[in-house]
Amino acid sequence: MQHCQPNRFGGAVGLMPQDGPNIGLTARHSALMLIGPRGAKRVTPQAARRVLDRLIAPRAQVEGVDFHLSEPALPEVACTAAGFALVLPPLGNLSNAYYAVHPRRNDRFLRAHPALKALFPEVDFAPMSFTGHALNALAHTCPERYALVRRALAQDWRERMGVLLDRLPINGVLIELPSAPWLLRPQLKGTCTRRVFIDPDDRAAGAMTLYEALTTHIT
Repeated sequence: MQHCQPNRFGGAVGLMPQDGPNIGLTARHSALMLIGPRGAKRVTPQAARRVLDRLIAPRAQVEGVDFHLSEPALPEVACTAAGFALVLPPLGNLSNAYYAVHPRRNDRFLRAHPALKALFPEVDFAPMSFTGHALNALAHTCPERYALVRRALAQDWRERMGVLLDRLPINGVLIELPSAPWLLRPQLKGTCTRRVFIDPDDRAAGAMTLYEALTTHIT
């Protein structure tokens, strides 16, 4: 068994403590798991399934890149880890020049900025509470104008993901989940992380994909 030292997040940096896999900094970061020095070598397919269930839980799938960047202690804790697994944050769950999201619940659409109202004067943003609802409406209202919004989102997402990856260990696994065509995440250049696609509806195959990625890409 692997014994892990507690960290400031109330969890432990490691994958295999006495009672099974440690699967994150804390319950606050469900979509991010830091892996201790011996964690990846001791993981089993059964542990990978439990880890996957945590990483792709509903609350994990709405954590945006802003949510992770708002954690001031992340660099300090991450420097003691050998690797990480991260569910790629949704493209639209971040504040940007067109709209603002909730600082902790990044899937919450707070308000449209003047630039977005000017670009879509026919859209009533008042009843929109979630980013998915708002962006779906924009994409179907006018794909050409929505392309401008998506381009800005992709640029901000890529830049902030670069900052986040700089705070994490060099070796890592990025988990790509299905998303709507108008919310596809862009590629990340210049990263040593492995990017794998997992279908949440096929947990058995997803667990094996994660197991292989953890045991071959993180040492």
